[in-house]
Amino acid sequence: MLTPRQHEALVFLAAYTKRTGYSPSFGEIAEALELASKSNVYRLVKALEERGYIRRLPHRSRAIQILKMPQGKTEQL
Repeated sequence: MLTPRQHEALVFLAAYTKRTGYSPSFGEIAEALELASKSNVYRLVKALEERGYIRRLPHRSRAIQILKMPQGKTEQL
């Protein structure tokens, strides 16, 4: 189960990636979600990764792959 903020981040990641063809930077995520710092973004991304919704590729910037979306929530993309 995702928190509302984690869900919001996942939906943003999926929509941004679909629109541009690449993942957003942590700065872009922070700005879009109105977060105060990139460390808050890191915690959100880490939680999504631990729950199996995304995968981050090591040693690459903007390398976030969406693995799955919560059931019934894809209409928000």
